[in-house]
Amino acid sequence: MLYHFTWNSEILVKEQVKSWKDIFIKKYGDFNLVHIKDIYEISKINLAESITSMSFLAEKKLIIIDYKAKEKKENENINDENLDEYIIWLFDKIPEENIVLFNSVNPDKRSKFYKELLKKAETKEFNLWDESDLKTIIQKKYSGKISNNAINIIIKYKSSKLEKITKELDKLFITYDFVDEKHILEHIYPELEESIFLFIDDLLNLRLSECFAKLDIILENTNIYAFYNNLLANLRVQVFINKLKNQKIPQKEIWDILKLWNRSFLAWKSYKINSITLENLYLDLVDLDKKMKTWNMIWSDDLDVKFEIENVILKIKK
Repeated sequence: MLYHFTWNSEILVKEQVKSWKDIFIKKYGDFNLVHIKDIYEISKINLAESITSMSFLAEKKLIIIDYKAKEKKENENINDENLDEYIIWLFDKIPEENIVLFNSVNPDKRSKFYKELLKKAETKEFNLWDESDLKTIIQKKYSGKISNNAINIIIKYKSSKLEKITKELDKLFITYDFVDEKHILEHIYPELEESIFLFIDDLLNLRLSECFAKLDIILENTNIYAFYNNLLANLRVQVFINKLKNQKIPQKEIWDILKLWNRSFLAWKSYKINSITLENLYLDLVDLDKKMKTWNMIWSDDLDVKFEIENVILKIKK
C-alpha cells in the first residue's frame, strides 16, 4: 500500500505523519516501523530492503519516507541522480502487508516523481489557502483556550506561518490557561520579516500614519537598504498578483504561477490601494534604486534614503 501526504503546510503534514506513527506503534510496536528522513543518506540496497522486505512477527510494516528533491550544487557529483527512477521502479515491488508513506511539502508538481506518486499512491493534501483556513486550524488545535482577537494578532505578527504561530502559542500555554490579546502584545514580538509584512499591509491599505510609525521601529534594528530591498521584493510580488487578478486568473492558479508556497494567502488578500497606484508606487521605488546606483540622489546617508522612501509613499495619497 502506497500513500502520499503533501502540499503547502509542513506542520499539518508532520502532525498527520506523527499520528500515523503513534497509531502504528500502539497496534504493532516500533520494531516494524522504519522512518527514512533523508533518502540521500541511505544506499539503494538498504532503501529497497526497507521498502520491499516483509514485516517480522507482525501483520503490517510501516515505512515512512521524508521526500525532498535534492538540488544539485555547482561541481557537485551526485551518485544517486537516478534515485527517483529507482524508487518509482520499487513502487510495484511493495508487498501488500507493507504501508509505504511518502511525505513532501511544496513538491514540484511538474516532476516525473510527483506525477508517478499521484498515479500509484493514495494522496492526501494538507493545504492552507488563506487566513480563514489558518484561523480554523488554530481554533481547533487550541479550542476554548485562545480568544479570536489573539488569533488575529498572532497571525499578523507571524505572517500567517502556522509553524511559528504554534511554537509561540505553545510557549504561552506553559504559563497561561487562556491566551488573550494582551498576552500576545506583551510577550510576542514581530520578527523583522513579519514587521516588514505588517508595514506593507498598512501601506497597501493606505494607513500611512501606522505605516510610518512601523518604519521607525523597523529601522531601529535593521539597515535602511535591507528594508528597501525587502520592500521592493514584496511589492513586486503584489504587483504580479494584481496583474493576474485583473486577467481573471483563478486564485489557486496565481498561487502556482508565482510559486507563492507559504505565502499563498497573498493571492486571496485584498487591499484598498488600486492596481495603477500600486504599480506607480513600485516603479517610483525602483527609480530610487536607479538614482542611488547612478549617484543621482542629492543625499546618500540613511536618513536621506528614508526621507526619499517616505516621499514616494506620500504620493499615493495625492
